[in-house]
Amino acid sequence: MRPTAADIELGDFLRSRRGALCPGDVNVPTYGRRRVPGLRREEVAFLAGVSTSYYTRIEQGTAGAVSASVLSALADALQLDHDDRSHVARLTRVTLARPAAQGQVLLPSIAAVMNHLHDDVPVAVLGRGMRVLAWNRLAHHVFAPHRGFEEPFVDRGLNWAEVLLLDPSSRGHFADWPLVVEDIVGRLRVDAARRPGDPEVTELIERLARVSPEFRAAWDLHPAREHPLGGTVIEHPLLGHLELTDTVLRSVEDEDQSLIVFHCEPGSPTEVALRAHARRRHA
Repeated sequence: MRPTAADIELGDFLRSRRGALCPGDVNVPTYGRRRVPGLRREEVAFLAGVSTSYYTRIEQGTAGAVSASVLSALADALQLDHDDRSHVARLTRVTLARPAAQGQVLLPSIAAVMNHLHDDVPVAVLGRGMRVLAWNRLAHHVFAPHRGFEEPFVDRGLNWAEVLLLDPSSRGHFADWPLVVEDIVGRLRVDAARRPGDPEVTELIERLARVSPEFRAAWDLHPAREHPLGGTVIEHPLLGHLELTDTVLRSVEDEDQSLIVFHCEPGSPTEVALRAHARRRHA
């Protein structure tokens, strides 16, 4: 079989990543001196659970179509990051399994962006399963002033879906409540598809389905989207009528983390109310 340009590029790419790893990076024992740096083909094959001859053919571009399970195993063995996996997926037109989810920690890059945003704009960072990884003072005051500001940063943390769906003090503020429920369900369906079997996401969905009939009804409609359909209208007990638009920015470092900026029309009553509140807080 004559290799295609994509087959050759895939082989070259895997070879480069193999050469960038040391045996100690993957807990492979070494015996004697090595003539060239990096892992040997047989070591990568062992880590991925395939034969050395088959992996050799993949690097040489003569293996033909490679299954998603083998490519995912090779990606894990070579410790490919998100960008590397996306490149392999483009070359092979195969969707790779994602690496196992790690603990959720706010990325320094996202924290830096938050620190540069004006404090008269509500901002929140959501992680896997809609866990609140961070929010600013205004987002806290607009969406859940009755909850502690530090809740996202301690113990189990705070979950956006639970706050909105299960807390009467929050849900009563939304003018278009069915749309809020549908947006939450849509995001959780995407998270569940992105991380099949993830215990945090699975437990959250099961918990919401047990206690919220609205969640169960919306879940049965199978909405699946990462971003809200439109604006958010809130009748706030202190700030009054607020009309906000959600802009969602997903991190390229960790696709589970999204920065959400709630902004409004310049010069609108909403902007006036938010800026006035920010000034009072700093007075």
